[in-house]
Amino acid sequence: MSRKTNPFRLGLFIIIGMLLFVASLAILGAGKIFENSIKMETYLNESINGLEVGSPIKFRGVKIGSVSKIGFVTDEYVTMEESALRYVYVLGDLNHDMFKTKEVKDVMRYLNKEVERGLRARTVSLGLTGQLFLEIDYVDPEKNPPLKITWKPKNLYVPSAPSMMSRVEGAVASISETLEDINQAKIAEAIEDVRSVAKSMDNFLKNSDTGEISKKLTGTLTQAEKFMVRVNQLLAAPEVDSLMPDVSAAAHNLRKVMDSSSGDIIAAMKDIRKASASARNVTGNVESYMNSTETKQTMANLSKTLNNISDASDKIKAAAVRFEGTLSRVNMTVAGQQGNIDAILDNVRRLVENLRELSSEARQYPSGVLFGDPPKKGQVK
Repeated sequence: MSRKTNPFRLGLFIIIGMLLFVASLAILGAGKIFENSIKMETYLNESINGLEVGSPIKFRGVKIGSVSKIGFVTDEYVTMEESALRYVYVLGDLNHDMFKTKEVKDVMRYLNKEVERGLRARTVSLGLTGQLFLEIDYVDPEKNPPLKITWKPKNLYVPSAPSMMSRVEGAVASISETLEDINQAKIAEAIEDVRSVAKSMDNFLKNSDTGEISKKLTGTLTQAEKFMVRVNQLLAAPEVDSLMPDVSAAAHNLRKVMDSSSGDIIAAMKDIRKASASARNVTGNVESYMNSTETKQTMANLSKTLNNISDASDKIKAAAVRFEGTLSRVNMTVAGQQGNIDAILDNVRRLVENLRELSSEARQYPSGVLFGDPPKKGQVK
């Protein structure tokens, strides 16, 4: 005999079960609902296979949040047509209790300072499972510069750094490319070229006078050593030490002169500008004068005058040719009478000497020149 179902009890059971389910959800999710968090974003220029929504975000091994969104920057800021950047966009929720202050501006200011010190975000593997988490730690800022972006982040921004796996992959790729280049290069031919060069050097050293080469090298080294000693002596001279203050004083005086004469220089530049304007005006006047009818007539007359001058120049040139012929004939005549001219010059020279002696005697004994020899001593007139 079956019992009848009590609808009241059934409905009460269903209501109590639903209340218990809602209470469980509230208890389990209360921490997430009422938890204060700060949005942080970063951009990665590599594959993030293994990083998922909900993956932890750690700061030096301490969990401070979790990943809430993964996508591309072209979905958040720019389109694929506007930018060639294909960075991966990662958004995370940071626990607000990890920071000393509750003001977002203060947190952003503090975070910017830490970024300058080398704070970076990078993916790290959890182990052999292939799962990744986002680690925030300090690296060398010079070796890990931030990625280039053309937009302003909406949330707190922590630049990324290449992960260890990407560095290893890059190193392996570089080694592989190097090996490929080595394989493609003609190593055997290069080695053969080196051997031929070494053989040529060996033959040169065998056939050359090594003693003479050694002497030349020794002499060169000796001269270089003497030169260095001379340079050291010059630098050690006291005059060099006293020269530097003089140079400094001269530079200081030159600066004073430039400072004091700056006004004069500006005035001079203004005068030059005025002179340039005046020169342009004069040039315009000259150009208008040159284009006038009177100037053109004067230039035509000047052309005729120049033609007359050219004809006169030709006549002068012919006269100069004739004069040159006359001079040649005079030179020939003088050359033929050179002996007579020398005799005449010799006679003239003697005549001048006689005149000089006569003038000397006339100054000493003028009466003797006119009346005869002077009286002898003791003779009475």
